[in-house]
Amino acid sequence: MMITNLQIAMSGCLFLLGLCSCIAGLWTILSRQYQQVLKSISAQSAKVSSKAVTDAGLAPLIEALSGLVKAVDQLIRTSVGVGVFLCLVGVMLCLVAFWILPGL
Repeated sequence: MMITNLQIAMSGCLFLLGLCSCIAGLWTILSRQYQQVLKSISAQSAKVSSKAVTDAGLAPLIEALSGLVKAVDQLIRTSVGVGVFLCLVGVMLCLVAFWILPGL
């Protein structure tokens, strides 16, 4: 009887942990926090590029802005990858929680 209660408690904890992991993964995937930054940097980059036609000293700044846009794009891809990983781990934890449950 004691082992059954322990299995149920462990299963419940694993299921809650898996559920939290799935929610965190979906939150990471669906959040649009970096996309606003990317749009803002792209808009500023367009403004600087139009001024660079007349001023040759702004060429290094344009290259830096281009590198910054690439870095933010890579950050978005990485955060989506982390979100997918969290969702998969959450599903696996939920499946393990059901596997641990004793035959009721």
